Amino acid sequence: MDSRLSIEFDRAIKAGDLKAIRALLGDLPDFPNGPLPYEIRVHQEYCLDHAIAHGPIALVRELLELGADPNYPATDGFPSLFAALGSNQEDRHERLKLLLDHGADIQQRGINDYTPLHQAACMDDAVAVEILMRHGADPQARTRIDHYATPLEEAELLGRLQAIEALRSLVGPRSNEPRSG
Repeated sequence: MDSRLSIEFDRAIKAGDLKAIRALLGDLPDFPNGPLPYEIRVHQEYCLDHAIAHGPIALVRELLELGADPNYPATDGFPSLFAALGSNQEDRHERLKLLLDHGADIQQRGINDYTPLHQAACMDDAVAVEILMRHGADPQARTRIDHYATPLEEAELLGRLQAIEALRSLVGPRSNEPRSG
């Protein structure tokens, strides 16, 4: 791996400098989609993935408007919505909404066969739970491994009190239907 190139790429992402990003990538024909060249990867495999984790939200928006696919293949188990949820950025909930508004698959499976709602519940992120539910997340989706649990069941198993409260207020304690109103 060319560490100089990956450091420059990381700096360009953090600065939100799309022109520098394109120059470092050599104006790839499938930009902003397609995996990053091996020598430029830091941890993320796609430009959008890296921007979600480390760049300003304006860069994420710009990439999406250029046609970046929010459903890029996540070989590491962390699709775009998971990347937004796990971001250390203060505006991670805005990133989540932005990705959803640009067609991110709300039911895309990731690590532990979780949906984004499972992930938000296990992170005890009540705000993300509410955002996902308002965008149509299925609270009855079950993992197909381990506990075969719904997001609420996973939150209960892990003692994630804020997520439990948010899910129960939106879905009910064990209801199959979201509450109306």
